[in-house]
Formats: sequence, C-alpha cells, structure tokens
Amino acid sequence: MGRPGKRRTRDGGRGFLDDVSAIFMSHRLSDVAVWMLLGAGVVVALPAAYLALLALASLRLRARDSDSFSDDRLPRITVLVPAHDEEYFIGSCVDALKMQRYPAGRYDIVVVADNCSDSTAAIAADRGARVLVRSDAEHLGKGYALRWAMDEVLTDPDAPDAVAIVDADSVADEGLLSGLATRFIGGAEAVQAEYLALVEGDASASAEVRALAFVLFHRVRFAGRSVLGLPCSLVGNGMLLSRTLLMAHPWDAFGPTEDLEYSTRLRLWGVKPVFAPEARIEGPIEAGGSGADIQRRRWEGGRLQVVGRYLPEMLRAIVARGRLSLVDAALDLATPPLGALATLLLLGSALASLLAGLTAGNAVVVVPWLTALVALAVFCAVGLRSSGVSTGHVLAAVPATLAGDLRRRLRLLAGGVPRTWERTQRPASAATVADVAPRVDIAGVPIDRVRAAQAVRIVLEAVEARTFLQVCTVNLDFLVNARRNPAVASLLQHSALNLADGMPVVWLGRLLGQRLDERVAGADFVPALVSQAAHEGASVFLLGGENGVARRAADRLTAENPGLRLAGVYEPSVASVDQLEDDEILRRLRQAHPDILLVALGHPKQDLWIRAHRDELPVSVAIGVGCTFDLLAGRKRAPSWMRRSGMEWFYRLTQERRLLRRYATDATWLVFVLAPMTISRRLGRG
Repeated sequence: MGRPGKRRTRDGGRGFLDDVSAIFMSHRLSDVAVWMLLGAGVVVALPAAYLALLALASLRLRARDSDSFSDDRLPRITVLVPAHDEEYFIGSCVDALKMQRYPAGRYDIVVVADNCSDSTAAIAADRGARVLVRSDAEHLGKGYALRWAMDEVLTDPDAPDAVAIVDADSVADEGLLSGLATRFIGGAEAVQAEYLALVEGDASASAEVRALAFVLFHRVRFAGRSVLGLPCSLVGNGMLLSRTLLMAHPWDAFGPTEDLEYSTRLRLWGVKPVFAPEARIEGPIEAGGSGADIQRRRWEGGRLQVVGRYLPEMLRAIVARGRLSLVDAALDLATPPLGALATLLLLGSALASLLAGLTAGNAVVVVPWLTALVALAVFCAVGLRSSGVSTGHVLAAVPATLAGDLRRRLRLLAGGVPRTWERTQRPASAATVADVAPRVDIAGVPIDRVRAAQAVRIVLEAVEARTFLQVCTVNLDFLVNARRNPAVASLLQHSALNLADGMPVVWLGRLLGQRLDERVAGADFVPALVSQAAHEGASVFLLGGENGVARRAADRLTAENPGLRLAGVYEPSVASVDQLEDDEILRRLRQAHPDILLVALGHPKQDLWIRAHRDELPVSVAIGVGCTFDLLAGRKRAPSWMRRSGMEWFYRLTQERRLLRRYATDATWLVFVLAPMTISRRLGRG
C-alpha cells in the first residue's frame, strides 16, 4: 500500500486529505502535532480519572443515622437564612426548618431580609422566625449579608456554638441540623450537607441535566472524597460553621462565588470541611431567561477568578513549603466544570482521531482522550444510578446543554464577567401549591406533588380560611383498594390533598416518569402538623384507635407541644363503617368544635367515613392517619434506613404477623397489575 500522500482522486488529481497528509509528512509537522495532542490528552485525562476514582469510591459510602446525644451535648445553632425578595419561598423554607428533628431549645431561625422590597420580612416573622432587616445599597449580595448577620449574631451575649446557612429558596430535610450537629460534635469546624436539586415530575430534560449535575458534584464527588478521607468543599447552602472558626477566620468572601472562595481559604488556613451525607437540603434549579444566563456567567467567571487567584498560591505552598495536604485541594480546584471538561474531551477526541487517520501508525494519540471519555462516562453513570432522573431525557438533552454551556463560556471570554447582579426568575406571585405542583396520576389515583412542609402549610391555611379539606395518606393499600372498590376510587378523586405515604407510590411515580418530591409518611406528617398547629393556636381532636392508644398519643403530643389546644379524644367501639357510633361521634365533635380532626380507624374505613360525613363535620380539616396513634403511643417504628429504602413494611411484618395477608395481596397487585399498567402508560405516552 502506498503512502497517503500518493493517493489520487478518480480523475487523477490529488484529494484534499492527500494534500493535508502530504503537508504533515513533508514538514514533519505530524510528530509535533501527535506529541502536542498526546500531551494534552494526558493532562486532560487526569481530572477525568480523578472524577472516576471519586465515583467508584462513592459506591462504598454507607449512609448512617445521626447519632443520639443528650440535649446538653448538642450545639446551639443559629440558622441564618439570607433572603432578598424571597416572599414566594421564605414561608416554606421557615416551615421546613421548624420541623427539624432537633430540640427546639437548641436552635433558632434568623431570616436576614437583605435590601428587600417585598413581604419577605413580614412572612418570615409570621412563620415564627426572628428577622434581621439589612438596608445597604452599596454592598449588595449574599456574602455581605452573611458577614453582617454573623457579626450581629456572634457578638450577642448568648452567641450560638455554630451558625448554619440555608438559602431562602431551599427546603431542609428534617434531619439537616441533627446531621450537621453530629459531625460538629465529632470535631468538625466546618460541615457541608448534601445539597440536591428539587425537580418536578414534569421537569424539562435540561432541568434533569442540571439536577444530575447537582448529584454528581454534591453527592458523588463529595461522597467519594469522604470515603477516601479527604475534605469537601462548602457550597453555600446547608453548611455549618463553628463560632470558634468564624471568630478566628471571619467571613470575608463577597464575590459571585463566595462559598468557593471562603472554602478555598479554609483549606489554605488548614481547616478541612467535612461532608455530612445524612444531612440533606434541596433547592430549585434556576429558571431560564436572561437573568439566569447572566448569573451563570457570573458564577463561571467568579470560579475562574478564584482559580486564578488561589491555585498558584496552593501550588507554591505544596512545592516551597511541602504542604502535601493541599494536593487534593489543588487537584479539585483545577478540575474544570463538567460541561467544559466534556466538551474539551469530545473536541480533543475528534482531533486525535482525525490526526491518527492522517498519520498512519500514530493511533496512540487517541488513547488518552478515549480513556478520559470512558472515565468521565463512569463518573456520570454512577451519578445517574443514584439521581432518579430519566436517562433517556438526560442523553437527549446533553448536546443542547453542552452547546449552551459553550456559548456562555465564549461570551464570558469575549465580554468578561458581568458586573451587574440580575435576579434569576422567580414565580410572579405566591400561587397555591396546586398551581406550582399539579397532581400526578399514579395507577388511577391523583397524588399531590408536595413536601411535608408544604402539606402542613396547606392544612393550616385551610384552618385559617375555614374551608373543609379532606387529606388522605396514600400507600400501596390505597392504590389496590381504589382498583377493587369504586367508592374508594371516588373518594380519592375528590379528596383535596392526597399525600404519598408509601414508598411504592413514590416508586410507581418514578416508573411513570412523574417524580414525587418525597415520601410524606403520616407518622412524620402528623407530629409536624401538630407542632405547627400548637404554634398557631389551631385545635386538634383525636378520633379512633383501640385500647387507649388515642389517649396515650394525645398525652405525648401535649407533652411535646406545650400550648397545644387538644379539643378532645374519643375511641369509638370497633365496628364497620356503616355501624359506627355516628351520632355520638358527631355530638362530641360539635361540642369540641376542633379545627383539625385526626381519624385513626384504618383504611378504607376512616377515609370513607370522613367522605360520608364531610357536610356534618364541624372541622376545617379531616385527615385519615391509619396507625399513627399507635406509633405516637409508643409502638416502635422501623429504623430510619429501612424507612428511606422502602423496607418499613418488612419491619412492621416482623412485629405484626396479622399484616401478612394484606401485604401479600398488595404485593401481588403491585407486581402483576399496577407496575405493568404504569409501564404501559409510560410507553404509550412516550
């Protein structure tokens, strides 16, 4: 076979590729190009290999429950919520923080109303938060608001042991503070929770790509570093800083990426932030529009500024002073953003393949680029595995997402970092939850896509408005009964609020491609609701239960919530729904006139009874709560890891063998009817 430069076109002329190849061969540029691309491939492969290593290491992370400590050992925490015109989100944010599994006397919530022109301060105060109002037109931004608030809080005679920072548009998991506190007690001066994206079930493909990016950076990357014994970075939301640390190193980061800047300084000061995967917080993905684009460019530009300023300092410290503990920090800081790295690898692989084709025998130039692509694919695959987003949606949206990132970076290079701050898009008004998160049809049953804090707020707003609201806590048994009993199907279609109580309901939603925000178990929802009802003066009546469990549950609720207005407790005789003591029950309710009625008669009896008597009930809200009274009365509940993984049913089965028949029936329906029906719907829709 002849040399490439001797190839001819069909008409005897030389082809374009022949000319290019001849130039490479004649001027010996091929060797130079090969070595340059080979070297570049090796350099770019390093961060890709680093990310793959973290991904594989993250698979070894095992979630643990927050340790239990006596109240006097728990740190006193002030939760700072910087908020600029956040009237749409601040209520839900404060509500979620008030539902923490952390002693109420050991933490307080401080909302920093920063240069607000809306009702943020009033709403936060109404929800029970302490409000600090800051007005400073010259020093704008989250960094300045944090420093001002920290100075106010830490100079107080009753200063807390630590400060936690939560963004106003976020929703904190109930275990956020306990998870952060556990690491603090273990000696950590700076702690970062797992920060994930809130994704609606009908989210766009681009939103799911952004959600995956959150998982890759804030879960996979941090988890991998934790398993390897390395510190994490602070990301500005869901982080805890000790008072000792802030007194020694006051917050002094005021740029567009203030969290990265302060986190990098901490590493230079020898402080190693710790990742707390058992603590979780979620926030919405920024909306589209020019404001969002400008903000992303500011973040990208701010990151480049931090890298340019601190990476050389880290390298000098490593080389000149032998501070090898900074090697991982330098590597992490030097790793490009995922979109930039993917784009670079794709372009480099294409060039390397073209060069290998033009210069026979130089296929080795492709090896580092393809190796890096495989490493990056491993990193992304691990993230997809734990993200819950649709793989098909993500793959379909990747080209457009990478193209958008590339355009934004080119604009950044051409025009520099935007100097002005432009707010990312917020909803136009505080619409109802139904407007924000419409119902999802799961196996023919409408399920409301709400979180526990939102559900609590909906109930209490119904109390305030004096409108009737029936709430159903829907688990797998509800879905099965809805298929078998038209009356159950009808009541679930007409109930005002249907909560996803069981994990199979959440799983079926994911199978359908309709992601539910979280499982809202009645056993978690009722105590949270009663706690907030006590704060707002709403009265509660407990109806149902057997053998005195309602009274024991009431005693516990009143003990845990001083000031709770307990309107009454009544355990009717066990009977079918059409033989209950309706007259006596209604008489007691009219006499007590409660705001909220909790009915524990078992499903479907409790829900059918509420539906049948809704026009006679002198209450604003009626909720079927199943076995919640038993749990409040002292029956042991499954460990949290079993609840999170959907194995609570197995724990209950070991405690109550009488449930075997029901669980076997429900499981049969799930496997042979509900799941296939859901898959068929998704395929038909797709």
